[in-house]
Amino acid sequence: MAKVLIVACGAYADSSYDCPSDWKCMTAAAEKRGPFAEYDEVQVIGFLKCKCPGRALISNIAATKKKVDFDAVHLSNCMVKAVPMCKNHDMENLPKLIEEKVGVKVIAGTHDFG
Repeated sequence: MAKVLIVACGAYADSSYDCPSDWKCMTAAAEKRGPFAEYDEVQVIGFLKCKCPGRALISNIAATKKKVDFDAVHLSNCMVKAVPMCKNHDMENLPKLIEEKVGVKVIAGTHDFG
């Protein structure tokens, strides 16, 4: 069973910009929709929010990995598809940085809901 950590934009999640926090991400994982369809079985082990300006994001993911094992990180739609895009992270390079520092696969996106 794949164990995943979902990382969301704290500003979007806390302000409910078209998404009341985690329901779309969690529903997609439970129903194996969107990017979660690639897994035979999936378990969400945590939901981490990035807080502006995001300097501690990668170290927070690494600290979580030390306490709870997971196989992949899913960057939520509100992080990778936000309009306007996050001014604190380069979303083209963030997955690679996380993979290098934490040693887990990073998937951009969490669901296929509108």
